Amino acid sequence: MKHLVATAALASTLVAATTAQAYCPSYTPAETAGGQNCGVEPAPGTNPNVAAWKLIFTKVAPGAASWGTDGPTIGTIGAGCGKPKPKTTVPAHFPCHVLEAIAMQESGWTQFCVPGAPAASVGAPSRTIVSFDCGYGIGQVTSGMHVGETPTFDRARVAADATYNLATGTRILAGKWAATNCVGDNDPDLVEDWYTSIWAYNGLAYSNNPNNPNLTPGRGPYNPKNGGSYTYQERVLGWMEFPPADGRWASLAPAYPNRGDVGTTGSPPALPEPSCASPTSCTATRGTHVSSCGATPPPADAGPPPADGGPPPTVDAGPTADAGLGAQADASAGCSCRSGAGDSSGAGVGSLSMLAMAWLVVRRRQRSPRQSASTARKTSATRTSSS
Repeated sequence: MKHLVATAALASTLVAATTAQAYCPSYTPAETAGGQNCGVEPAPGTNPNVAAWKLIFTKVAPGAASWGTDGPTIGTIGAGCGKPKPKTTVPAHFPCHVLEAIAMQESGWTQFCVPGAPAASVGAPSRTIVSFDCGYGIGQVTSGMHVGETPTFDRARVAADATYNLATGTRILAGKWAATNCVGDNDPDLVEDWYTSIWAYNGLAYSNNPNNPNLTPGRGPYNPKNGGSYTYQERVLGWMEFPPADGRWASLAPAYPNRGDVGTTGSPPALPEPSCASPTSCTATRGTHVSSCGATPPPADAGPPPADGGPPPTVDAGPTADAGLGAQADASAGCSCRSGAGDSSGAGVGSLSMLAMAWLVVRRRQRSPRQSASTARKTSATRTSSS
């Protein structure tokens, strides 16, 4: 996906305008021919309501044993990093808050909507949300969805079936877990241990490093109502703590890693168990959390406060574009989703068209397989806990 640039003021305006999912791109193969070359037609459908979505997350989070034929095949993931748990493999499964918050950031829990772009499709009957770079559905699945690609999952079901789409997104996320270094003891049941995998879902780029000086200095947890310049993973974690007001999930206040441990590249090393109450300060601490769908998260057990060894941001470049559906930096590593190494397990016319493109910028700033020269290149990391 292309990386585009928008002014901070315009980005902020468009973010506010789209909080109720008032805008919906739905590009067809014909409308992307000679460009992104989407390979699957948007499917007709009505978006599930919140209650139905919650049932879908409940089915998908436990993995293939729960979703059965309603999702694609998925393998095992690593667990344990010798701190002290021994390294082993377990069936792929996911903390519900991780999936719910990623899906909120990616698409606002949208599989189907009335198209608002491109111009030729505006007002068509409700159908699959498809970004300009061929990200389909709630998970913005991009891998395998272009002309000529032949993934092992069912491309038509990614477009037509909300459960199948979400499950396919988890397969991509599992690939990120396998391809990145341990966080804590690499426990897939802990929300915080998915920190680097969430980062990688959007792209292992320096733009997502919490030490990036272009981010809001001294920022606390991301609150979608307030905005600001945050990394992708900080936005996802912020959604967990500040959910929508319609009861989608219970608030969970996650811990953050000490940014002094994160380094200054696009690919972090193995990280100690997160314990900071803020992305930029460890003066206050938080404990780690397990998460299951529909359950109230138990209180966390906070450990002793570590010192914040991270360098403070020195430049306030103003708010960056929102890292959700639209424009991004490294999508071969994330979503609108590419699985990295292939499929590894895993308006009107005129001014409205410009508005549509700018909105796309706002919603997925940091995911682009054809990353611009101004964006940090993706680096690869191998998770030390699994092969």
